[in-house]
Amino acid sequence: MTDRNPFPQTLGEFLQQAGAQVQFYDMGRRLVEIPGADMLAIERQQQAYPQPFLRSASLGVLFYYSDNEGASSNQQIWFLRFPLDEQGLLQQAARDDFLRRMVERLAEKTLARVDAESMQNPPDMPEDNPHGFTPREDRMACFHARVAKQLGQPASQFYAHAVDYFTGNNGFEQWNFVGLQGIADVATRLDENDNLATLIKAIPQLPITPFAALCRCLENETIDPTLSVALTARITAVLQETGTNVANTVAAAICGLSHSSDQPALVTALHAVLDSNSGYNVEVLATIAGRAWQCLEQADIRRAFLGNLALCDAGQGAFDNIMADLMFMPGLRQTLLDELRNLRDADNCTQPQTNVINHFFQSLQT
Repeated sequence: MTDRNPFPQTLGEFLQQAGAQVQFYDMGRRLVEIPGADMLAIERQQQAYPQPFLRSASLGVLFYYSDNEGASSNQQIWFLRFPLDEQGLLQQAARDDFLRRMVERLAEKTLARVDAESMQNPPDMPEDNPHGFTPREDRMACFHARVAKQLGQPASQFYAHAVDYFTGNNGFEQWNFVGLQGIADVATRLDENDNLATLIKAIPQLPITPFAALCRCLENETIDPTLSVALTARITAVLQETGTNVANTVAAAICGLSHSSDQPALVTALHAVLDSNSGYNVEVLATIAGRAWQCLEQADIRRAFLGNLALCDAGQGAFDNIMADLMFMPGLRQTLLDELRNLRDADNCTQPQTNVINHFFQSLQT
């Protein structure tokens, strides 16, 4: 006999009972698809959340149904944010509260007890759902671009205009009417329409605003080494300049490079940045921590990063906030704490650095 009142234990189970196909995406540090098996382990607290951001798991949940010919239909999206505990594990109470709300809403919708048959059409997320969130604009654009490509759907109506802009035929200053969704489509479709070659030629000439928008989209892609070379060259060039846009350009380029298939190119670029004046800028340092954190596993990068962060132009508050966020990254906490102790005890550690580090350790104790 079929259980007439099944309560789903995981998000995947809830949607699978409805007959939906489901895909999970991390929406925090960058847009990354989470395999179903990994998401199940995360929900069961068998695995720490791989890329926590602001001590939370920020999820994009895509689910849809297939028609008789196998085409996807009735696509729905949930954006959910759940807190993590000190070990980076999903706090199941928050997830369970969301599921309970959805089951209750489903019961209200069907005016009947929830059973396997009534789960066939899960309700839309209520507006008062405390676990929902709205992704930032560029991340939302990249999500829609990624989903469209994965489902074999055409790019948005803004795609052609963005492709034309990056050719430079009408001048790179004419960026005001280029839609962010179109830029995201280009970044997602680097393997189409010579987009890769077009961007490589455009990157040295792009003004800071469209360049930054492009890089915020590229951070979600495993970009080609040739594109990494172009971004690295932009960093090298801008570090020779002075002006208000130097740090902004450097931070943007690090975003674009952060998920490159050529990680040595990213490491080389970070060495140059951390050896420059821009290496003390809070936006640059926050970008390294938020987008290129994997490079902090290398001792020389980690040491230079922490030394600069302790002398950051934004002071103690920036140091504490950036470090607090990094403490949640799996495998980084103890390594960073050990490095801070080594830095504080080193002969060349300055008094301002010592003061900042000691204050941080005191805050951990309290």
